[in-house]
Amino acid sequence: MMSQIILIGNYKPDKQFSMQIFESLMSEGYSKSKINVSAIRPREIFRKLSFNKPSLEKWLAYVDKFFVFPIELLSFRSINFVLRRPVNYHICDHSNAFYLYFLPKNKTIITCHDVLAIRAGLGFADTYCYATKSGQVLQRIILNALCTAKKLATVSEFTLNQLLEIDNKPDRNKKWITIHNAVSEKFLPLPEDKIQEVLKKYQQLKGKEIILHVGSDLERKNRKLLVNMMYELQNDWNGILVLAGEKLNAELQELIQKLEISNRVLHIQNPSDDEIVALYSISKAMIFPSYSEGFGWPIIEAQACGSPVITTNKAPMMDEVGGNAALYADPDDPTAFVMQFRKFEDKKFRDEIIQKGYKNAKRFDFDNTIRQYVELIKN
Repeated sequence: MMSQIILIGNYKPDKQFSMQIFESLMSEGYSKSKINVSAIRPREIFRKLSFNKPSLEKWLAYVDKFFVFPIELLSFRSINFVLRRPVNYHICDHSNAFYLYFLPKNKTIITCHDVLAIRAGLGFADTYCYATKSGQVLQRIILNALCTAKKLATVSEFTLNQLLEIDNKPDRNKKWITIHNAVSEKFLPLPEDKIQEVLKKYQQLKGKEIILHVGSDLERKNRKLLVNMMYELQNDWNGILVLAGEKLNAELQELIQKLEISNRVLHIQNPSDDEIVALYSISKAMIFPSYSEGFGWPIIEAQACGSPVITTNKAPMMDEVGGNAALYADPDDPTAFVMQFRKFEDKKFRDEIIQKGYKNAKRFDFDNTIRQYVELIKN
């Protein structure tokens, strides 16, 4: 019997926005499946005593996450046990795998979104992630906890295979499977009048075609390629590069200034959901040149909204996520991305890719993803 699922969410000061989105989607999905769902997460308590000193904030945040919250979990679990409540738990982010030590393993599942930071902490050089000495210790703690999970879902086969390679507690009784991320039902093409209403404050976009990138400022997201690509395109394409997501770092801003393309680049920091959908709906192409990913959510979001996609010729973006519905190029070669982009000048070809994108996005059905999670919990 399963009457309730408790989602274990992220510490809000960490600003893990993609994980907040995932938690929200799972909450919505479980509710649609007629399951009572609620969420708990570490609270900001000691971090507030840091007097805005970054180094102190970091360590006091660790106190909130690794000392205070586990005590709260044990108390919460004990109350449910005494009251005989049939409760299951879902740790929504693998970076919180440490909390599994304080939860019943047979009634707890974990979603593993990638093992990039873990592999970086172990010394792998292909992750484009970097770990400090304290970060290396933290990632080993996460890996050790993750490997004790009885029930775990990775968001791609690529991530599952990488995790199995570094699993330090192999066990035949583990139920580790792949459940692909789903496309939220809000990602649909917007009508022209709605697009204009949502984006009206961005006058720079008026009457312009756009290349769109959605993502963070991490090095592995490879925003630098997009800027270099825009420089190559400036003489024969009169459009705008839109970088939607986190603030641009100083190095990228300097590159934009050096290449004298400031008037061709628009940064939209922390766009709303409506703005993201509107941008997908009007983009000439969504370009996602990431070096490494656990999945690559923007690929299927863009396709669901009718945007053609160009992404990296690496797993899992190639084949597993984009399939035959995207174009691919070397993430170290801006010219290769330019050549792929120019293929969309052929309207018939672009329309064919868009239709393939709609079909591909349907593989990542929201209801099917939730059904697989419910089955994993009940198993």
